Parts: sequence; C-alpha cells; structure tokens
Amino acid sequence: MKPSTRLLGLPVAVFLISSFTLPLLAAEPTVVWDPARTSSPDSVAELKALETRVKKIEHAVEPTVVGILVGSGAGSGVIVSADGIVLTAAHVIGKPDRKVTIVLADGSLVEGKSLGVNADADSGMLRITGKPPASATWPGAKEGKWPYAPIGPSESLKKGQWLIALGHPGGPKRDRPPPLRVGRFEQYNKSDNALRTDCTLVGGDSGGPLFDLNGKVVGIHSRIGLFLEYNIHVPTEIFQAEWDQLLAGTVIGKKEEKAELGITLDEEAESAIIKEVAKGSPAADAGLKPGDAIVKFKGEIVHTADDLIELVGGCKPKERVTVEVQRGDKIVKIRVTLRKRE
Repeated sequence: MKPSTRLLGLPVAVFLISSFTLPLLAAEPTVVWDPARTSSPDSVAELKALETRVKKIEHAVEPTVVGILVGSGAGSGVIVSADGIVLTAAHVIGKPDRKVTIVLADGSLVEGKSLGVNADADSGMLRITGKPPASATWPGAKEGKWPYAPIGPSESLKKGQWLIALGHPGGPKRDRPPPLRVGRFEQYNKSDNALRTDCTLVGGDSGGPLFDLNGKVVGIHSRIGLFLEYNIHVPTEIFQAEWDQLLAGTVIGKKEEKAELGITLDEEAESAIIKEVAKGSPAADAGLKPGDAIVKFKGEIVHTADDLIELVGGCKPKERVTVEVQRGDKIVKIRVTLRKRE
C-alpha cells in the first residue's frame, strides 16, 4: 500500500468511528422533578430527579424539625418563625403553660413553653424560650433568631402528590437527626379536619411536619390509622385560622370523643376485609372475625376501607350499630357497641 493511500484513509476511519461514538457519549438530558406531580417516575432519570428534589428539601428543612420532651412523654414539632414559634400536635403538649425541652436537629437542648391547644383538631403551639446554642451557625443565630420553615396550603394538595414526613420515631436521639420518610397524599377529609397520607409514621413522630416538595409545611402528624401506611395529619389551615388564639395560650373547644371498632384492615385488599381483631375490643365482643369482609355499616354500603373509616368516624362511643359482613358464602348481621378511641 502506498503511503499516500494510508494517509488518505486515516481521516475517513476517524470520521466513521466518531459518527458511531458521539451519540453514545451524548449526555443524558437533565430532568427536573415537578413538585406538584402526582404520578410515579417513569424512568431512571425521573427517579434520580425525584431523589435530588427530596434531598434538596431535606437539607433545607431539617434544621427546623425538633423533638419535644414533656414530662415522661416525647413528640416532634417544627419551627415556623424566626422568633421560635413551634407547631405540634395538641396531644404532645397537653395543655398551655407547661415547661418543655426542645431537642434541636443537632441534638442540642433548649427550653420552651407550651401555648394554646385545640384538642378537637389536635393542633398545638409552643414557643422556644431559650437562646440558640453558642455552636449554632444558621443565619441570625447570634441575634437570637431560629431557622424556620414556611407554611403552605393543605387544600391545594392533589391525590398522589409526593410529600416528605420528618419527625422523631421512638423519641428524639442526640446522635440521630430527624429521619425522613417519603410518601404520597391520599385524601383531605374536611368533615374530620384531617389529611391522610401513606407516609410511614410511628410513635414519637406525633407533632412532626409534613412537607410538600417546595419545602412548605402542609400538615402536622396527628395519629396512625388502621395500618402503618394510613396516617392522619392536621391541615395547616387549622393552625392559620386559630393562630392568634393559639399564640395567646387559649384552650380551644372541648375534646370530642371518637368511636372505635377495634379492628385492623387488610391493606392489600381493595374492600374492607378484617385482618386482625383486637382482644377485648367491641369487634371481638360482638364476634367479628379475621377474614370477614364488611359490606354494610349502619345500613350504609361499604366499598372500601375509606368508606368504613369515615362511617366509624361519624359515630360516638357507646353507640350500638349493625355491621353486615360477608363470611364465606353468607351475609351475617352483627350488632356492635362501639367504645371510645384511645
């Protein structure tokens, strides 16, 4: 082969290699997660975008999440103003004018004082009375200011929207920042003034914040539902409507007693199928059994677990109701006397 031929062939070879290689080396398109999105990620890139968004919000809001120690009890809360106002659940602080200990995200302890509560809605407020620790590095710490999270609207949440739950499961621990759980919005039950999500909560999380993916507080953890991923939160609108009263240390309303059946439902089932019956509960006393599918409650048709929860929530303790269940190939009617929910 002549030298000139070899030289002429080299650029052609390079061109051919480049034409096949360049598309393979092209960078993956950048995906930005929409905070209001209600669907699941459809690709690895979208999954990474959701993860990136969650991490960004966690980094921003973690310093605002606190643990609350009251007597022998513990709960969680979130700082929502630079002067140290903390939102929590009423059942965490109990009543106004109680001394509390606030556990900051880095484990530091400061003093606080409970303000107003609304036991009906389970909303509560307290104020940090101590000063930021000398080691504090957030903006304004030297002037006595606190890191805080903005409050956002609960009413605009859409079913399936991704949310972040922070709190102190099992109680605050000095060597552990508030753990994060990711979940999705399910329902706003306005008759019960409650949000429902599938963000996992356990004891100690009560009073902790529920954030949207813009980093705004949209709810406060209140209680666990019929199963672990069926959890209830106080909407932020409740706090905003009663802000001045809570700030003044007012006890709002009188705690309304809620009824309880004493069962756990099968979370995998589409209908209201009993998974467990609590020993000594109204359901156990009446003869309800695991595997029973509840089809009617007080004469109302029950299609889903949500239907049953709403119907039981509208009852009062000691009320006697008729429950119809599908047991095998038979429909069985059972009379149950409800008890007060603990």
